[in-house]
Amino acid sequence: METVFITSGLLIAILFFTANYLVKGIGGMSAPLQQVGIFLLNKAPAGIIDLFSDEAGSGSKTWIRFGMVWFIFAAISSFLGLWHSYDGTALDSLASIGWSYDDGSMLTEYTNVFFMTALNYMLVGGALVAVSRTAQGRLASEKSASMVALLLTVSTAAYLFLPVLLSFVTLDNEAGIIDTVTDVSSLVVGSLLHAAILINVLITVANRASDNLSPTTWFLVLALVAKIAGGLMAFLGELMSSTQTVWMAEHVLTGWVPLALIFGLAYHIIPYTTGTPVWSESMFKVNMLLLFVTVPPFFMTAATSAEFLQNVGAILLTLGLLPLLAGSFNLLITAKSNAEAIVKNPGAFAATGAMLLLPLYAVGGYFTSMDVFVGLGNLGTMATTVDQGFMYTVGGLMMLASVFTAYPLAARKQLASTSNAQLAVWLTIVGGLMSTVIRLMGDFTNQAVANSGVEDAVADSGGFLLVASSMYYLCAIATIIAAQVLIRTGTRGNADAVPQSATSDINAYTLVEGTTTIRTLLGRGVGIDTALNIGHSEEDDGATIIAVSAHLHNEEITEFPDDGTGPAEELVMLSNYLAESDQSLFQFFQSIDLDDSGTIDGFEFQRALKNAEIANLPPWEMSALLEAMDLDGDGKINLPELDIAVTKIRSMQSTSEEE
Repeated sequence: METVFITSGLLIAILFFTANYLVKGIGGMSAPLQQVGIFLLNKAPAGIIDLFSDEAGSGSKTWIRFGMVWFIFAAISSFLGLWHSYDGTALDSLASIGWSYDDGSMLTEYTNVFFMTALNYMLVGGALVAVSRTAQGRLASEKSASMVALLLTVSTAAYLFLPVLLSFVTLDNEAGIIDTVTDVSSLVVGSLLHAAILINVLITVANRASDNLSPTTWFLVLALVAKIAGGLMAFLGELMSSTQTVWMAEHVLTGWVPLALIFGLAYHIIPYTTGTPVWSESMFKVNMLLLFVTVPPFFMTAATSAEFLQNVGAILLTLGLLPLLAGSFNLLITAKSNAEAIVKNPGAFAATGAMLLLPLYAVGGYFTSMDVFVGLGNLGTMATTVDQGFMYTVGGLMMLASVFTAYPLAARKQLASTSNAQLAVWLTIVGGLMSTVIRLMGDFTNQAVANSGVEDAVADSGGFLLVASSMYYLCAIATIIAAQVLIRTGTRGNADAVPQSATSDINAYTLVEGTTTIRTLLGRGVGIDTALNIGHSEEDDGATIIAVSAHLHNEEITEFPDDGTGPAEELVMLSNYLAESDQSLFQFFQSIDLDDSGTIDGFEFQRALKNAEIANLPPWEMSALLEAMDLDGDGKINLPELDIAVTKIRSMQSTSEEE
């Protein structure tokens, strides 16, 4: 049996075991394993980990910040590589400091590492934000996540620059040995570090508030497992000189993992911004399941194996389009449900743009990758152009989505400059797409001349390369703008509240006997203006039936004591503030729910009233106001209680105006 079949079967079995664990758990061993995991995350390595903060969101912020640094390196090196393709003498001046530059392969390799590292940092960091929001707003160990981010950067930097430094003091015949040892060491270290993140995520998921697993959780966990397994497979393949194992591992690391992280972050940002559930659960399942059993149409290399294996690979490569198209269309239709919110949010706009362009790159990647896979060579270097364009454009947009949406959520800050963020998104879309198209035109010209059969015919593609590098310069500028926005967003002077736009296109829900929570209803897409039909057991007018307890109102409790003075002046001012700012109660509640617990305490409500310039109440007056609104007596205010209070005031105001 071919080695690649054994390797892929083992990898799919590992992913299946992981999925089964996520759904069913591991029985009575769950609690002891969590305790061991928490101990390892918080105590190892002793002394070093205590240097990092355990503040909520600090781990995710660290990942995104490191990702931004690698993103800048990637953008600059990509521009230099494109410009050097146009002008081969552009970097000759660096020879004075020992730079050896011939065909550009070294810079191309560095650029690929920069981009993949940046993509990994940004998307994992953004997905960690989504996972932490389902479990008390924090990871199981924030300081462990921060430490792993630092160690991963150190490991990557050593992989890139250690061979260069050692080459000055070693013989030529030792250079290959050094490169091999460095590659293998990087794979092992990277796998171990991502294993620490996986443990952190699994413990966080185990403490989630809801029984359901979000799409982001699924994609993040499976991507981390695939990355760990892929790294170990590549290590073993190098030791055993198994080319098929190495080939499989490379396509797991450059295909499954980045695409899974891209979809994972998109499945968080787009539904979060629109305030509606994912459009189709079935398409999500197709997206996730087929992604990990097919061959992605990017970064393909030639198959030097039997014809049967090539045929199987070609079929899987063709089927690899299905999960990409299913995921993109699913998220685009979800974005369409609240297009206004998507356009206003730069991060969501970037993620939606990535989903819009992904099918184009996927189709182009399919034809060019198939040409490379079967060894025809009819399309020349077009496969490389499509792959790099995919990284520049789709990958770049998803990294911007992480910076402009996930980072403010982790930092609990407002995005510093929406206009600059929108500009960065547009520059990336225009620059990345146009640069890809123009380079493809140049590649097509070169290939057409090469296939013309005319002797001594030379294609002059310098003009294409000049325009392509100039267009990509827009992407480099966008990266610098994004870095500035990230720095300004995280500063102390920026506002703490995070404005969130979340409306629902669900008109009605029918509630029957049973129990549920407000958090569950909100997670299903129920909004403030959704009509709740209580007491009916049948479906009516297409309303979705959900089991829920109807004890939202206790008639034995006096909701607002009538002391002859009417409702609290602060609540009246709050009602007027919401009307004047054209802000829904749902948006206001989420903006002041700082810990994302579904309830607000006296401190959060006091701070919200102060920030809105409504009132700055002392603690004793705040307690009286909170007690008047707290219907269930838990000492906190939830969304229905705040809605009842504001609705009653608006009703009284409307009655007084009619009189």
